[in-house]
Amino acid sequence: MQKQLVRIMNLRYWKSLVGLLVIIVGLFSIAGVRDVNAWQTSYKYNHSKAFIELYQEHPEYYGARRYDETENKSKALKAYQNDANQFFKPLPIIGFGIPSAMSAIIMFVVYLAGMLTFANDRRTHFDTFLLSLSESRRRIYWTKLGYGIGTLFGSLILGQAMYYLIVELGVKAPYAQLNLTNLSQHTIGNIILMLAVYVIGVIVGLVIGELPTLLIGGSVFIWLVGATFSTIGDTQRFLVSDNLRTYATAISQANGTLLSRLFAIDNNQALYKNPQQIGLIVGILVATGLLVWCGQWLYRQVSLDRKYELVQVACLKKPIMVIGTLYLAWMCGMNSVFSRSPLTLVDHQQKWLMGWILLRNIVVIGIFAWLFVERPWQKQTFFKRFRK
Repeated sequence: MQKQLVRIMNLRYWKSLVGLLVIIVGLFSIAGVRDVNAWQTSYKYNHSKAFIELYQEHPEYYGARRYDETENKSKALKAYQNDANQFFKPLPIIGFGIPSAMSAIIMFVVYLAGMLTFANDRRTHFDTFLLSLSESRRRIYWTKLGYGIGTLFGSLILGQAMYYLIVELGVKAPYAQLNLTNLSQHTIGNIILMLAVYVIGVIVGLVIGELPTLLIGGSVFIWLVGATFSTIGDTQRFLVSDNLRTYATAISQANGTLLSRLFAIDNNQALYKNPQQIGLIVGILVATGLLVWCGQWLYRQVSLDRKYELVQVACLKKPIMVIGTLYLAWMCGMNSVFSRSPLTLVDHQQKWLMGWILLRNIVVIGIFAWLFVERPWQKQTFFKRFRK
């Protein structure tokens, strides 16, 4: 029966899997071509006659001191050109943020693929057919997930290989020096991070049943996860600050910065060379494994009778509503949504008002969350109360 299940899934998914591979490899290739073209434009300018004349007139603009001797001036120019035209060089990433639009697009494609891994089969009733087979839900879950993770892993490997091949062919040898240790760390970390994004999409797709809510709400959810890192830093500053000077003091968001560097698919190979980087990668891998295990439990709890309901697992409806309410109340409060900013509260010595703001947010968001999840107007008992 296992062979029958594999044969059925091959016929069902091969077009989607090939499409995912082509999209991801294509996006990495576009990123490579774009970065090489940008480097070539910069290289031509830095070696142009106009730039050389400008450099000789004002070397201090480029971090060099004035030289009287032509030989020293020439050496300084060559040194600047060599440093400025290095393809792989550190970029100033401080705190969490998606490094580029291409990184965001690839992340969203991976996340969308995860959401639709199970949600699309539920929408097209293919899940009903699979569950009518003699195979267990556990085997169906792992087989389907294996197709998705295997294709994603291969796509990311091929995509990154294509990116570095384009760089190798388009950038002159002295300017594309790769640190293999750094490159390996970055590649492994990026793949693990993208697998985590995919698995998060799978979990969201298993829990949320309505496709429009899944696509819109799921997209907002992954954006909020990214914004959480900066909000955590703001919360830390708010709690420990007594005045504007201490609030303005930057607090290192090491994990957010490291996470941003892992997201980078562009010419940024500068990673922190410390145990925290390795620890973050291992932590993401362990968390991903736990989410995969949770996904197996969720798939066993999903009922075909609830496929048109918002939350597919009945026992998760209230926990999702409570956790979501608290999370959104905190995010809105710390990001000044319909309230005074934390900076203003610190400036006026009114930090205690944040408690009132959070309480108000919990009540308001909680009411809307209950209405959205429970939808009492769709229940027949709701109208019977008004008829009495």
